[in-house]
Amino acid sequence: MNHNITGKSKIYGVLGDPIAHSMSPLFQNYLLRKKGLDSLYIPIKIPPAKLGAGMDLLRENLAGFNVTIPHKESIMPYLDQIDPLALEYGAVNTVKLVDGKLTGYNTDGVGFVRSLERYKMDLEGKKVLLLGAGGAAKVIAFEVVKAGGLLSIANRNMSRAHSIRRDILKHYDSRIDLVQLESISPPYDIVINSTSVGMEPRSGESIVDGHVLEGAGLVYDIVYNPPESRLLKLGKEQGAMTINGLSMLLYQGLESFEIWTGEKTSRQDYEEIYDLVKNFAYD
Repeated sequence: MNHNITGKSKIYGVLGDPIAHSMSPLFQNYLLRKKGLDSLYIPIKIPPAKLGAGMDLLRENLAGFNVTIPHKESIMPYLDQIDPLALEYGAVNTVKLVDGKLTGYNTDGVGFVRSLERYKMDLEGKKVLLLGAGGAAKVIAFEVVKAGGLLSIANRNMSRAHSIRRDILKHYDSRIDLVQLESISPPYDIVINSTSVGMEPRSGESIVDGHVLEGAGLVYDIVYNPPESRLLKLGKEQGAMTINGLSMLLYQGLESFEIWTGEKTSRQDYEEIYDLVKNFAYD
C-alpha cells in the first residue's frame, strides 16, 4: 500500500471554523489507507467571511470535502448542483467534485438513522422530544417525521422551531408540537439533544433537568466528547438507554466516503473506525 502523497494524489477535506477538534481526518485517512487509495484527507479552516473567496481554490484542488459548522447552509449558493435530500434539509455536509462541478449532499440524516438501527431503536409511533432548533435539529426532525415518530421540538428561540416545522410541513403531513424549553411536560419515549450543550465550553451542563427524562426509554445526545454528557448521565439515572453522537458522526462519514470514492464500506470498517476514534478521543 502506497502512503506517499504525490502531485497525482486526490485531496479530500473537512471545511469549517473552528476545525481543529474534528475527528474526521483521523478516520477518513484510515479508510483511504485501508482501501489502498492514493488520497489524503485534511482539515481546512475557512472563516465565514472568506467562504466565497475560497471556493475557487477548493474547486481546483479538492476531489471532495465535508462541510461543518458554520458553513452547511451558506455554502449552498456556491454549488453547481444539490441533491434533493440536501435541498429538503436546507443544508449540505458533503460536496463532490466531478468534471469541474460541485455537487452537494447531506449524509447527516443517514448517520442519525443508521446509528439508531445499530441499537435496534425504532421511531415509529414513539413520542420524540427534540431539544434545540439548529441545523442538526432540522435534519433529525425530518428523519423522525419520515420514520413515523410523534415529534415535539423544544427551544428557547421559538421562531427557529416554527421555521423547522414550516419546512417539514412543505414535504410531509404530520403533527409537530412546539414547546418552550422551560415548559416541557414529560413523559416522552425518546429525548434527543441536538445542541452543543454538554461539550466544551459547556461540558458538565445539561440543557434540561432530570425530570424531563422521566419515563424515557432512550436519551440520545449528538455530543460525543465527552463520551457521557451530563444529559446522558441524567438519562441513566432515570433508567433510560443512552447513545452519544459518535455513531452518527461515523455513519455520516462512511456515507460521504462512499459518495466520493465509489468504494463500499462494511460493518467491519465501522467497528474499526469506531474503536480508532473512541480510543483517540477518550484516552
